[in-house]
Amino acid sequence: MTWTIKISAQAEKYYKRIDKNRWKAVKVKLNELSNLDSPLQHNQVRPLIGDLKGFYRMRIGKIRVIFTILEEEKIIAIVNILPRGNAY
Repeated sequence: MTWTIKISAQAEKYYKRIDKNRWKAVKVKLNELSNLDSPLQHNQVRPLIGDLKGFYRMRIGKIRVIFTILEEEKIIAIVNILPRGNAY
């Protein structure tokens, strides 16, 4: 069961600026996430709390991918890709 990944313009902007090794790592992890029955089962995915409730983060080294899930459409909506210190 595959999920479609949609990346926001802001996330794509950062994604294009990161170095090649981190770019590959993000690509591999997003592919892993999209191939799971439930993306929330990935061991690096955690729910966010407070103002960001309803969103999730995926840890990829020093990078955090912030996303939400649209169950009905089978879409993983990537809201932001940021370095750890700027993610929250």
